[in-house]
Amino acid sequence: MSADLVARLAALTPEQRALIRQRIPQVPRKQPQLTPGQRRLWEAHRWVGDRPVDVVCQVVRLTGAPVGLDLLAERVLGFVQAHEALRTTFESDGEGTGDGVRPVVRPRLPPRVVRTRCAGADEAHALARELAAEPFDLANGPLLRVALAEGTAAGGGPAEDGADGAWLLVVVHNLVFDAWSFELLLDELARTADTGPVAAPPFSGFAHEQRRLLESAAGRAAAAYWKAEVAGAPPPLPTDRPRGSGTGRSGARVEFTLPRAVADGIAAAAQREAATAYTGWLAVAWAALAEYGGRDDVLLGTFTAGRDRPGTTDVVGYLLNVLPVRLRDAGDGSHAARTRAARTATRAGLAHAAHPGELIAEERRVPGTHPLLDAVFVFDNLGEGGREIQGARAVTEDLDKGTARYDLTLAVYPGPDGARGWLEYDTELYEAPTARRIAERFTALAEKAAEGGHG
Repeated sequence: MSADLVARLAALTPEQRALIRQRIPQVPRKQPQLTPGQRRLWEAHRWVGDRPVDVVCQVVRLTGAPVGLDLLAERVLGFVQAHEALRTTFESDGEGTGDGVRPVVRPRLPPRVVRTRCAGADEAHALARELAAEPFDLANGPLLRVALAEGTAAGGGPAEDGADGAWLLVVVHNLVFDAWSFELLLDELARTADTGPVAAPPFSGFAHEQRRLLESAAGRAAAAYWKAEVAGAPPPLPTDRPRGSGTGRSGARVEFTLPRAVADGIAAAAQREAATAYTGWLAVAWAALAEYGGRDDVLLGTFTAGRDRPGTTDVVGYLLNVLPVRLRDAGDGSHAARTRAARTATRAGLAHAAHPGELIAEERRVPGTHPLLDAVFVFDNLGEGGREIQGARAVTEDLDKGTARYDLTLAVYPGPDGARGWLEYDTELYEAPTARRIAERFTALAEKAAEGGHG
């Protein structure tokens, strides 16, 4: 702006300035809005009485080299400042519905970072569960809690030369974070001193692009596809106790492991059907749940990262999308036939995978924290290659928090030694023997399917 123009503006009377403002077109500033995924999480939070259920809770063990916890803390603080999602809180009008909630991005919102010591895995896991069980103040934050713990020697003092390593415990509400975001955090912590941090695209940009997509022709086509896909959907799977309105989503897990021969066999069988290992395992899950429910028509939830569009790879926030997969044409009932049908169903949905699962119209309503889905399938190989942080090997350890996000969650994690997994169940709906029976049938069917994969 030129000095002459500045002088002329300064000489204007208040009335003249007001007249100019009236003549300048005012562009209304859009208020931030919840994404459909965030709205579901908010409503689920209210459903369970504000109990922390939709929470990322990760335990990272650091071994093999001394770790500077001060540097870790500094990197965490910088990561939060760089990513607006982690500086976001949620103001409510008091009605308790997602429509009355507004995201507020704060200039600064430091996470809670605590320093402590842990004698071993049991103590670290107990501390992580404690952090995850503490209620979140969504209106004021912070929504990220981090504990940095030194390992301790037998006598209770600090371990020498990092022999017992260190622990990084991360607890974040899903409203601002997902599993991919956790990997981005680990990338930042693993960054060497001679490299700078990666760009931090704002979550609000993703939210804006998602709304724009929904209003487009592609968005309308996706809505029509998913509406047809779930039309006439089967009822939810049977439970030991009736579904009601008061479940607090208390949960437990039945864990299992399968040898490498089984994992390799399922992958080989899937490859013969031009399918992925994920599809092969999905076919096994379908068989187990169809047997349990007494019908081959099964509606399962599956997860997509929600990062297939340009510019979303480095976004921190809740981009995860939970979509239904309709599995119903089992053919002759063989594993090969189920794999082919699962491949067809998943590939058809890929073209519309950006459509928020929460917006899919459906005829059935499931009481609980998700309006459409009672059971979901998880197949996760994120971060299986491992990392080094300050020269220490970083291994993420899974944690049972004692909660259940869905009625049933069947998870499979492949690895170099085979596959491990668990069946998580809502203890207010299912008895432990029922959950064990489902998990045992899943492993038995996986072993049977793998026999055909080695040949």
